[in-house]
Amino acid sequence: MTESAPTYAQQAYAILYNRFGDQPFSSNYLAWFLSKGTVKKTLHVLEKKKWIQRVGRGSYVCVKPDEVFRGMVQFRVPRLLDEARKTYAYTGASAVEVWTDHSYVQRSWEHSPYFVKVLRRDLDWWTRYFREHKVNVFVKEAKPAIGEFVILFPEERLEFEVYNGKPVDKLGEVARFCERNIEAFEYPLAYLKTKFGIETRERIDERVLEEVAKVV
Repeated sequence: MTESAPTYAQQAYAILYNRFGDQPFSSNYLAWFLSKGTVKKTLHVLEKKKWIQRVGRGSYVCVKPDEVFRGMVQFRVPRLLDEARKTYAYTGASAVEVWTDHSYVQRSWEHSPYFVKVLRRDLDWWTRYFREHKVNVFVKEAKPAIGEFVILFPEERLEFEVYNGKPVDKLGEVARFCERNIEAFEYPLAYLKTKFGIETRERIDERVLEEVAKVV
């Protein structure tokens, strides 16, 4: 998955793609215009961000622009969470997604929030981590943002379950969340009731239960 690159690296990519297209080029090409150190830094950034690929010793090829920009809007946060090797748990609407096997999905390419509990002592680390990967990150409350972004909820300790390989709020807690927000989460609550036998005092429309029964 590609990530956004600094302006200087984007400019170098534009020159390289317009000059070589999808044909291999030597790292020495940029040395005609830039210092050796700058060339090394630029190629390193472009390769790390997946705008170019190494095909041999000192030889690279540009990733096609449509692939670069398509990759920039792919969902990256779940992978980044897994790779962080820090304790976390999906919460709120993100926990609902996990427990409903993503039959309920709250995201789109334009607006994709992730609600995540983390240990308070790790809060600064998580903030730096997401910013390094060009993902907007907020604490407790989201602000206007486009694409993927993360809302972190710091806790002194975390209690969670693992469902489908994902650390997530406990099932009962997720059901209570749906009940508190029944106007938007009637379908997920119906899913939890049908699949897991969750008890609820909320009245669920029979038509919703029928729709859920088709997918559970």
